[in-house]
Amino acid sequence: MAQLLYRNLWAPKELRTLFLGVLMLSLGFLLELIFLFFVVDIKNSFLGVLYWELTLLGGTTTPLLIIFHLVVWSIVFFASLMVYTVIREYSGGRTGVSEIVGIIIILTITTGLIFDEWFALFFLIASTLITGYLYLVTGE
Repeated sequence: MAQLLYRNLWAPKELRTLFLGVLMLSLGFLLELIFLFFVVDIKNSFLGVLYWELTLLGGTTTPLLIIFHLVVWSIVFFASLMVYTVIREYSGGRTGVSEIVGIIIILTITTGLIFDEWFALFFLIASTLITGYLYLVTGE
């Protein structure tokens, strides 16, 4: 039974990549939901250091929290791109630039609705850098 499960579910690289991508995507969204709904509990825990405020140009900002959210959303972008690409290649196609741009636009609009337009701009820059790095590494 274990050998059968290994051969069918774990041996193909595509399925392992799909499992990893779905888990990373789920983890990112669940982490964002925790930060969205349990702010008071997080401020009272060891993660309260993320809410350190910096006075900048007459207003206050939380730079550590912004960086943390940017890293989480970048991981969500990479995981969603990985899952989409694996499904697309498994079905016999290739992922094009327009599809990658579509994923970037959808996630940028989502981050703009959840946070603000500056964070959406930072996310757009980070996702463009990730995509550029992936194209440089693959040599296409």
